Amino acid sequence: MLRFLLAHFLEILLNSLFEDCDSECNDNGGLAKRRRVYSPTHEPERNEAGSSNNGRVAPSTPDQHAPPPLPPEPTAAVNPSRTRPFTQSQALRVGIGFRVEHNALPDGPRPLAPPLDEVAPLQNEHMNTEQQLPRRQGYRTSPDLFGRYRVYASRPLTIPDLNAPMAHVLPLHLCRPLNHAQSVEKIIQPCPNLSVYYVQRHHWLNGNTKSLADRDFLVDEVLLQPGFNPADMVGVNLWEIDNQLAKAAQNQDPSCPPAEGWKNIPLVLEVPRLRSQLSKDPFHVEVSGLRARSLLDIMRKTFSSNKSPTFHYEPYYEYYKPPNTPNSTPQPLFGEMYTSAAMNRVHRKVQTAQISDQNCILPRCVAAFMFSSDGIQFAQFSHVKGWPILCYFGNKSKYERCKPTSNTCYAAAHVPTLPDSIKDEITRLYDGKPPNEALLTHLRRELMHAIWTALIDEEFVDAWRNGIVIDCANGIRRRVFPCIMTYSADYPEKVLLATIRNGGQCLCPRCLVQKPMASQVGTTQDMNTRKHKHRKDNDKYHKKISQARDLIYTQGRLVQSKAVEDLLKEESYVPTQNAFSRLGGQQEFNVFSSLVVDQLHKVELGVWKTLFKHLVRLLHLGGNNVVSEFNKRFRSIPPFGSTIRMFSEDVASMGRIAARDFEDILQCSIPAFEGLLPESCDRPAQQLLFIFAQWHGMAKLRLHTKSTLGIFKSLTIKLASALRAFSDLTKSLDVRETPQEYARRKKRQEAAKAVAMTRIHQETPTRQTISHSGDGRRICSLNLNTYKFHALGDYVRTIEEFGTTDSYSTQIGELQGRRFKAQYSRTNKQDAVTQMTRIDDITSVLREMEGALTALQKASTNQPPIDEGAMDSLLDGEPYFIGLKDRSEDMIPNVSLWVSQNSHDISTRFFLPQLKRHLLARVLGDSNHPEFCNSNILKVRLAQERMYRHNTLRVNYTSYDILRQQDSLSPTSHQCFALLPTKADRHPDEHPFVYAKILGVYHAKVLYDRRPPKRYEFIHVRWLYYDYDRPGGWEHHKLDRLHYQMCRNDQDILDAFDFIDPKDILRATHLIPDFQAGKTPEYIPRFHSFAHDHTEGTDWSAYYVNRFVDRDMLMHYIGGGIGHYQPTPSETTVGSNDESDGEEQADNDDEDELGDEDKDGNGADEDQGKAPESERTEDTINQEDVDVIEFDGEPSDEDMDDEAESVLEGDDEIDDEIEF
Repeated sequence: MLRFLLAHFLEILLNSLFEDCDSECNDNGGLAKRRRVYSPTHEPERNEAGSSNNGRVAPSTPDQHAPPPLPPEPTAAVNPSRTRPFTQSQALRVGIGFRVEHNALPDGPRPLAPPLDEVAPLQNEHMNTEQQLPRRQGYRTSPDLFGRYRVYASRPLTIPDLNAPMAHVLPLHLCRPLNHAQSVEKIIQPCPNLSVYYVQRHHWLNGNTKSLADRDFLVDEVLLQPGFNPADMVGVNLWEIDNQLAKAAQNQDPSCPPAEGWKNIPLVLEVPRLRSQLSKDPFHVEVSGLRARSLLDIMRKTFSSNKSPTFHYEPYYEYYKPPNTPNSTPQPLFGEMYTSAAMNRVHRKVQTAQISDQNCILPRCVAAFMFSSDGIQFAQFSHVKGWPILCYFGNKSKYERCKPTSNTCYAAAHVPTLPDSIKDEITRLYDGKPPNEALLTHLRRELMHAIWTALIDEEFVDAWRNGIVIDCANGIRRRVFPCIMTYSADYPEKVLLATIRNGGQCLCPRCLVQKPMASQVGTTQDMNTRKHKHRKDNDKYHKKISQARDLIYTQGRLVQSKAVEDLLKEESYVPTQNAFSRLGGQQEFNVFSSLVVDQLHKVELGVWKTLFKHLVRLLHLGGNNVVSEFNKRFRSIPPFGSTIRMFSEDVASMGRIAARDFEDILQCSIPAFEGLLPESCDRPAQQLLFIFAQWHGMAKLRLHTKSTLGIFKSLTIKLASALRAFSDLTKSLDVRETPQEYARRKKRQEAAKAVAMTRIHQETPTRQTISHSGDGRRICSLNLNTYKFHALGDYVRTIEEFGTTDSYSTQIGELQGRRFKAQYSRTNKQDAVTQMTRIDDITSVLREMEGALTALQKASTNQPPIDEGAMDSLLDGEPYFIGLKDRSEDMIPNVSLWVSQNSHDISTRFFLPQLKRHLLARVLGDSNHPEFCNSNILKVRLAQERMYRHNTLRVNYTSYDILRQQDSLSPTSHQCFALLPTKADRHPDEHPFVYAKILGVYHAKVLYDRRPPKRYEFIHVRWLYYDYDRPGGWEHHKLDRLHYQMCRNDQDILDAFDFIDPKDILRATHLIPDFQAGKTPEYIPRFHSFAHDHTEGTDWSAYYVNRFVDRDMLMHYIGGGIGHYQPTPSETTVGSNDESDGEEQADNDDEDELGDEDKDGNGADEDQGKAPESERTEDTINQEDVDVIEFDGEPSDEDMDDEAESVLEGDDEIDDEIEF
């Protein structure tokens, strides 16, 4: 009865308010136009009641038991400009349906045609006439939905991801398992039964420490498993099973010869003789401890047992042309290693390489070795260190091999250190004279290259030149040529590998830049040095090294003698024969070029850490209160998904901060530093931090285009210039080391004194500590003459050559450190490396067993994942996911009563009228519908007056690099801010996005007129308004600033709160408070509301939009993200809501809009679209979907790099396209 009275009273109120509704029904907008834009120079006068004096009077406050009606509002509009005030009508700015039009699922490559039998053979004078390689052609696939297409140097035998499921474009933890038809008994061999397997898995794969979770795992995953039988364990020798598992690692693939496995390799180093000892035989010392395995065994295993749909045997170039842009020029894409210029170049060269078996006509491919190494400390309270050399393959997609859990990173060797006993041995050889530090350093270099000489053995060198035959996992026998694409290492290791001096006059391992010029990044002279004076592994270099070694080993000169220095010092070389010089031939390998950039150590732990230290020192000029405020601000920055974590209590001290923490600090530092630095450098620091954050985000992009690389190149010049200017600016300030730095330095000096006292009789000037500077703190400056700063200029060229930086980041190797630390903890610490390699073999076999059994179990039982609905929404292209069930605990049984109970809350004052207006627009399909008028609002009803609330909204989206991703938003967490698009016809100076704070996530069954009830999801939001008085963006080098609407009257409340369709949300966004402006209670005065930011009834005065929070967000603001583009209109968009009864569009044939320079004939080729799933297989190829590019003879580098070279050399053209 009460429900009926409330509904009847609401109907009377709304009828009295909208008595002129009949005339407004034809107004093409109705209530949708009831918004206003006001300006400080032209604001409607207000009466005493606070309402606009525009000919209407605001209604009085209604009864507290019924929701108030919508007050009248003006419809004035002002064109937005860069200086205009904010728009009050945020709901009118939202681009309704934008997500539906632009949300497209990642699409696989379009198929090629089957091989043609009549293809003419390619004549080669070095081959027998009876066995000729087929004529090679260039093949181009048709563009996919996003405008991407591939160009192969020849017809590929297979396209691995042609018919792959969406697993290769999804986060790995959401991938659906593949069905592998293998018996359980075969999978778990050599374990005799499942019981033994369960016990072994628990012991080797479930961690090294005991915990409650481990106990639960033992009970649930071992003892209670259906296949576990205690009787099966009787008489089983688990030690023998361990041995069999370790041995199984060498014979896992029957198609390959048995692997040699891990072995100990002794190393012999030649010690230079003194002049007085030249008559004696050469001195040699033996170094033990190298534990290694054959690189070719690793290659055979990878190519023969790999069953991933993302393992590519044939590289290709990838291009991009935005859909519906027939006049645009295709842009090359830079991402994966197998789409890089370097791998394509090597692949083409091996096709015509002269090999020993001239009768071989097997298809040839390249095994793209990518190495990484870094020293690690095996235990926290131990001085035992390790130095593993890791390798992985660029043939594998980086989205899989970069994850530690993918098990695609192999340990190739464990590097031993130079033992202390060497000193005693050399002292004996030198007749009692101990070796100096220069000689020991030389022997360390010799040791490193002796190790690599052992790895690059004669068998590997022969395979480098002639290849080896492997029965690949896809059933095709190929001749595989190993090649080394990249080597990822920190600077000290790069110095060892490049055989140059650490911090020498020419400190760069890639070019011959002089140390005083290291800070001139981006200048013309610097660019010329990188281009024309790069290091080369040529005869000139070999001759210098041979002459230097002759002086040392034949003539008895000292390593640091003047004759040796005169020969090598100019280019900072050292007298060590580089092991990589053995490689050459058709691949023309240059070890210096393979030493790729290292963002982890040289940016996040390098240039950025140095700059951050300098900024913290500037904070100390303001006293301890400023530093405390700085730490407080960082503690107040909310986390965001998996990219921004909670910050430590004392960020300024930089205690126990990892590289990922420094990355988070950079992304969030601008609001934290604002107003705390000295006045003379506050604004320059803000600009510098903005440029640095943008540069850092672009350096970590996983997919680059020619345009983004052009922006990145100009940004590198701008960043280098800003850093030099800031360094010069702070030189005039009294910047000193922080108290923490001073205390640490004093502690190190005291420790050095204690060590010196124990070695009082051994004077070693190079070991002396730095002289004291008194009791005060040292004066510090921002030093830019370092290699880490110089390396900033190498990023663009490296990406052009090898793909994006995430493919070869040292972080891949760093993450593997956990694996070796876990292995070390299982050993008895005696001959630990041998035990670690055995453990590695056992665990690798068990992991493969576990993966195969898991896939088999899920395929047979069809067991759904824990959150199947969320996963399905991601796979099916739905724009969002909210719980599907009407749970009683989520139900609001009477919405009208609930609103009246919350009548004290200003955010729900117009909850029902605004909700019904919002639902009416969605029921009709558009607010411009002729039936959208005031009277029809009364026809909108909630079934049984019920509504259901939800805690989480999951927004699905396709990222810029064409991966399906998901954001979680919740009104009860920090991640409650949503990013929405604006309308397509917005003013050019208007900000492109709308921002809202989510107050509630609801769904209800809605009835309208005589239509059946239908479920609708809706989001209650509080709008945030863009501050046009303090604009941000690339032009201003400032973050965008937002604030809430002042709620001074009913009209302001309507402008502050509203409802949105969840499908219109692009993503969650990260907002950082404007700490300098502080908190305020003025937005919602005299009221307490759950819409407040803080429980004490206050809000942040303003927020900054963190456009640098992740790479996808950065590309939303830069533009040009491939995954953000709308597919061609002929393709059906995915994720469209079922609220409107629109008809599905039919797929039309797309015109192949490729540049005329790439076409072989006249006219446009037709794209037949995506083949039906039932007709597509890995080798299914359609001739109509490919352009054949004929070459005269073998395709040259110029043929295949026609458009890519425009990126490598067209620097001036790139600069002309850049706008900030």
